[in-house]
Amino acid sequence: MPTAALPALPVEPPPSDARPEELRDGAPCAPCVSCVSSEERPLRIVARAGASASIVERDGHEVVAVHDRAGRLLFEYDAETGRGSLVAAGGLSLAAPGGDIDLVAGGAIRCWAAGEVAIASRSGATLSARAGERGATVQVAPGRVTVAGEALAAVAERGDVRIAEARYEGRALTAVLERAHTTVGKIESIAGRVIARAGDLFQEVRELHQLRAGRVRALVEDVIELRGREVSVDAREDVSIDGQRINLG
Repeated sequence: MPTAALPALPVEPPPSDARPEELRDGAPCAPCVSCVSSEERPLRIVARAGASASIVERDGHEVVAVHDRAGRLLFEYDAETGRGSLVAAGGLSLAAPGGDIDLVAGGAIRCWAAGEVAIASRSGATLSARAGERGATVQVAPGRVTVAGEALAAVAERGDVRIAEARYEGRALTAVLERAHTTVGKIESIAGRVIARAGDLFQEVRELHQLRAGRVRALVEDVIELRGREVSVDAREDVSIDGQRINLG
């Protein structure tokens, strides 16, 4: 009965301390992984669909780069600096349907878009900045916007504010205006003391102008002129008129 051929035994590997030129009667061997420098080593992996991953040298750093089948960069990572870059030419979606998403950075977080930047929430959105005991917060909730901070500044060439009902409370209010025009159906002001200074003051009342006061005093340096179709002066007690000349009629 013929016997089956025995499988060939593996060739015993050369000792680790043997030099490549000593393997074949002093003849140099073909290049292998152990004797090719890292600069000459082909560090690129290509998938069947055409996507590839490679290690490239950039500014003296080894950078891991992933490209799509068209050669466009998708991901890049610099192991020495620890910086990574994610690129998606057709769009990028980051989703966590069952949990939260946290973006944490030891430095700054910057967002820039050529189109719209939209942030939406069913419950609310908060923007805050804090350094020690000082802080400022902008909170947006359904039907309500709250701005809180030590100082509030708004600078614009033009502004349009439409509020159906407004309320202001504060210790002091200063307004510097070149021109002001207001149209009010009814205005009511309550103050402990009102001081008004003007170069000229003109008031025009179509119907009734009524002044009710405990005392009225008018100090005029030059002339007081009172004109009317009828003038009535009624006093419960004395009426005094004093002047160098008094003309009646």
